[in-house]
Amino acid sequence: MCIGLPAQVVDFLPDHPEVAVAELAGTRRLVNLGALDESVEVVPGMWVLVHLGYALSVLTAEEARNALLALDEERIAVAALLNDPT
Repeated sequence: MCIGLPAQVVDFLPDHPEVAVAELAGTRRLVNLGALDESVEVVPGMWVLVHLGYALSVLTAEEARNALLALDEERIAVAALLNDPT
């Protein structure tokens, strides 16, 4: 299964404005912005949907929050299934 994860842009690489530093699940990672629409100006604080190191779209803070909540609910459900002795 492939999944995109919300990440918040915190900075950019010097001399490489198409590469952002984004925080993803508490870890900072490099994210390529080349797949985004060129008319979108990404700035620190914005949320992006990341898959395999590429930002696929820009998210609102509410969309990112909802996606993170859904992922957390899925994690809890899977943990419950794995700990179920039946």
